[in-house]
Amino acid sequence: MIIDQKPFNELIFDAFTKKITWLEASSRYPLTDVIDTFRSIRAAFRRLLNGLTDAQVAYIAPNTPTWSISEAVTHIIYSQNGYYNQLLDSSASELPHIAEAAQGFGEGAKVGIPAEELRLSLTAATTRIEFAFSQTLGKADLTKTTTNTLFGEVNYAAWLLLMSAHEVDHYRQAAVMRRLARAAYPA
Repeated sequence: MIIDQKPFNELIFDAFTKKITWLEASSRYPLTDVIDTFRSIRAAFRRLLNGLTDAQVAYIAPNTPTWSISEAVTHIIYSQNGYYNQLLDSSASELPHIAEAAQGFGEGAKVGIPAEELRLSLTAATTRIEFAFSQTLGKADLTKTTTNTLFGEVNYAAWLLLMSAHEVDHYRQAAVMRRLARAAYPA
C-alpha cells in the first residue's frame, strides 16, 4: 500500500530535520509500503518524461537554482546505484555491486541528455532496482545496522526510505522544471 503523501512528507521532513532518526522513520511503515511508495514515485517520474522534447529536458530556468530535468533524471539514476549497493550490503544477496555509484551530493547529474535516452535509461534503472528488490527483500536482515556519516544508524528499511525520499525530492523539482520548460519551449 502506498503511503499517503502528507504523512510521507511529514515522515521524511522529520528525518531530514533530525526530529527522528532515519532508522526510527523507517520503522513507522511496513517495508512493502515503502517499496510501493517508491514505485509510485518512480512511475510518476517516468510519466513526467512523456511527451517532452530534447530542448525541454535540457531547459535551465534563469535565476532558478533547480536542475534541468536531464540533470535530475541522470542524478537519480546514478545515485540509485549507491542505494542498490546498500540494499545488497544489508541483505544476504550475492548480487554483484555496481561499481559506478554516487558517493556524494549531486553526483551523476548530466546536462543535455536527449529525452528518449532519459526515458530509456530510467526504464532500465527501474528494472535494475526492481530486480534488487526481488533478490534482497526476503534476505534482508532488518536488525543489521551500520552507521552512515550523513544519515546515522541505518538498515535495509532506512536505505529504502532514503531512496524514496531522494526520489520524491527530485521528482518535485522536475515537475516544476517541466512546467517552466513547456512554457519556454512549447511543443
